Amino acid sequence: MTEKLEYVQKGQRILLTSLSGFIGQTFRREYKDRWWNEVLDALNAPYDLPYSGEYGDLVDSLDLANCLRLINKRWFEVFDRYNLNLSCRAWANELMGVRNITAHRGQTDLDQAYAERALDTMALLCKEIDPEGATEIRELYKQVRAKAEGTKIVTAPFSGLAQPASESARGALTEDSLLQLEDSGKIQKTTQTRKITYGGKTTVYPVYKIRLDALYYNDQNDRIATWISRYEAENGEDSLKGLNMDIYNRVIEEFVAESNPEAIRKTQKNIAMFGQREPGVVLADGRVVDGNRRFTCLRRIQRETGETQWFEAAIMDVDIDVDRKQIKILELSVQHGEEKKVDYDLIDYAVGTYRDIVQTGLLTIEEYAQSANEPASDVKRRIEIAEIISEFLVFIRLPGQFHVARDYKVYSLFEELLIPLKRVENETVLKQIAFANAMMKAVPDQRKFVRDIKTLVSKDQYAAYFEEQEALIAKMRELYDAESIHTQKDVEAFADNNRGLAREMEASLDDAMLRVSAQQTRMKPAVIVTKCFKQMVDIDPRVFPMMDVEDQETLRANLDELAKLIEQLRRKLS
Repeated sequence: MTEKLEYVQKGQRILLTSLSGFIGQTFRREYKDRWWNEVLDALNAPYDLPYSGEYGDLVDSLDLANCLRLINKRWFEVFDRYNLNLSCRAWANELMGVRNITAHRGQTDLDQAYAERALDTMALLCKEIDPEGATEIRELYKQVRAKAEGTKIVTAPFSGLAQPASESARGALTEDSLLQLEDSGKIQKTTQTRKITYGGKTTVYPVYKIRLDALYYNDQNDRIATWISRYEAENGEDSLKGLNMDIYNRVIEEFVAESNPEAIRKTQKNIAMFGQREPGVVLADGRVVDGNRRFTCLRRIQRETGETQWFEAAIMDVDIDVDRKQIKILELSVQHGEEKKVDYDLIDYAVGTYRDIVQTGLLTIEEYAQSANEPASDVKRRIEIAEIISEFLVFIRLPGQFHVARDYKVYSLFEELLIPLKRVENETVLKQIAFANAMMKAVPDQRKFVRDIKTLVSKDQYAAYFEEQEALIAKMRELYDAESIHTQKDVEAFADNNRGLAREMEASLDDAMLRVSAQQTRMKPAVIVTKCFKQMVDIDPRVFPMMDVEDQETLRANLDELAKLIEQLRRKLS
């Protein structure tokens, strides 16, 4: 019987109808009357396609293989420009493999899991271009799925792709390795694979389904750097290391969820509907180095449904301590290089960069930039901002508590101050002004604060303002030094109890801007006269004879009026 094969082929026919029409419309919109020539050119003029014809006949001549090839070959020139989801290209490539298998399958049926995945991928791709067609394919998926419910499928043990040898400098892990748990039911090898570049060499790894209770979060994940900072500030340095795995995972799960609740909601909904699409990467001891958000969503789904969930991932037998540098390079290349940029909070990203390059010396700026696929200048800039953030935390007497900087939302403030800091005579004073105003909540509008500072610096009118602020900061320091400061709440309480001082800081900047405005007003007549003079000097008298009589009379009258005006202004000036 070829029942599942027939369902997949039905899905392919629905997908072809949607795809061919979409490709025809998209190519014609992009290339106008040349659209079919571009199709033939992209496909290298295959013999089975006509060279010309009516639009409908040409669209109907496209088979599924050609449609999928066109998406891949003209992705950047055509489909990416029309905001088609980037995942569509990956789905098209996957479905090309499905098409090749179904076209040459013969009388043997498809594996249950393979048929389900094929129909699932078809529905995902079709949904982006034809939601109605996707609904039809999703119905086929449900029918195939339903036939497997309650049926125990007996298959021969799957050996799959061989697990690569350990890449670790310590050698293979011999105790508590996930790779030793295949017979325990905690991990299962799948048909999927994942390419991983490690130590400059790219290797294909098999993907395993791993039970969630065999895994634990990566506490060195940059996305949660400031959240761990907060936990350790509240519970003591290295307090996470003393927790058992279950409590440790619950604590960090909360960090990951809080770091981007909307992303968690969307990812969890997607996984609940369609399953995990992208495999992660875990170490042999169970540490998740890529896929912490997916791991979080699966943990939440398991709690909500009561059904056992599995995390799909490649397993690397390397050590987080011995091989730390290469693991960090792998993490950066996956999260910032090979795939789309991960949506980090800017402070978390800066703190992670600062920690890896400055605090631990794990990577050089050049190594970090190459791994994250970004200019070295961007890395240097991020470190510079992180150093200012670190100075700010020392200023408020909470050194190293980067979560405070995240809560105060000072990243953009300090980033925008980089330029004026390089233009003032004493950058330390400007930093302390920014630190004090941020701490005292005297910056209700960061953009206006930075804009005003830039104006004062560009016009070289900041000296008086700096003097006023230094006096206010000295006053604040005298009061602050008498306080017992241990937590962010202590800092906030001090600011709340000294609102009058904060208002003085705000008023100082307002007064400085008024002085600049007044000076501009005073200078305005001189500026206008200078501009007029420069324009009149540019007049060429040699053109006067070439002017017609009417224009000459108009010019003469205007010059007379101008002479009167100049005389009036001269008398008032004297």
